[in-house]
Amino acid sequence: MGCQKCTSTPTLPRGIKNIVMLAAHEYMLQKYYDTFKTRYSIMYEDEYLSFKADFEDFIKQTSLEKDFTQVELENITILPLEIDEKLSFSIYKRSKTLSYYINLYNAVDLKWILDNNSIITLFQPIIDCSTMDVVAYECLSRGLKQDGSIMSPVIMFESARKSDMLFTLDRACRLQSLKNAKLKNIEKNIFINFTPTSIYNPVFCLHDTVEYAKELKFDFNNIVFEVIETERVENIAHLKNIFNFYIEKGFRVALDDVGSGYSTLNVLAELKPHIVKIDIALIRGIDRDPTKKAIVNSLVYIAKEIGATVLAEGIETTEEFEMVKSLGVNLVQGYLFGKPSADV
Repeated sequence: MGCQKCTSTPTLPRGIKNIVMLAAHEYMLQKYYDTFKTRYSIMYEDEYLSFKADFEDFIKQTSLEKDFTQVELENITILPLEIDEKLSFSIYKRSKTLSYYINLYNAVDLKWILDNNSIITLFQPIIDCSTMDVVAYECLSRGLKQDGSIMSPVIMFESARKSDMLFTLDRACRLQSLKNAKLKNIEKNIFINFTPTSIYNPVFCLHDTVEYAKELKFDFNNIVFEVIETERVENIAHLKNIFNFYIEKGFRVALDDVGSGYSTLNVLAELKPHIVKIDIALIRGIDRDPTKKAIVNSLVYIAKEIGATVLAEGIETTEEFEMVKSLGVNLVQGYLFGKPSADV
């Protein structure tokens, strides 16, 4: 079960197309006409431009032109037609912005990674403050490009957002994390990241994630689904719906980057997650900063009031560890205890 948006990647139209270009304002059409009239035989109609061109070359040349602003690219709409295809009202729904096609053209590495299931998982240990034992691992995804180099998660997810592949990437990372954790025979808790905007209906979008966890014979209580970019969450009701789905299935849930903004406190109060991960910015140098100490102390109190376990990430020094431990933090994670690694 899964929709095409989650299980396949978009493809840039290939070959010679009859390109129809519309814009939010006529000056944008005039600007494009003036810039490319010597390269393409452009017909300037009253409300649109039309011309024949190899579509990939057209996108490439447009992407190289630095005179167009991002706002303009987002407000120019492209409709690629086959040479013998007639323009009709129903066809307009296939139109997309010029910005989208440029981003898709530039996302060639991400598309290759997804099409070839070339995602690797690194594991970073999570430590219990009271026993100093490893009690969990966070699964961190990286893209392995065709040339063997690594694409960072920041670049992967930014590229995915721009090229409409976020649904596909988030799903692929979830499934690959489960697969690789099982291959490593990890019996401790595993933390798997997800972005709420990649899930429009949890019953539908997360069905294969649940089924794959069953197939791999995971104890669902050992899997913690962690929402990333908590500070960007705008639709709390949607995230609550996702959390409820995970919890009903027997998983646990965590909030990341708590304390990075006022909005995260609202999310914390509304969702009451099992685990609260304190923003790394509050941990860095906390032993030397009374303000950070006071904020983390308050967050620990609030988290424990709602029954949540507190995890401090980004610990790099013994002094930082001793400070968060004294404040009542339950779990820690960071380079002091172990860097992300393919080995467990």
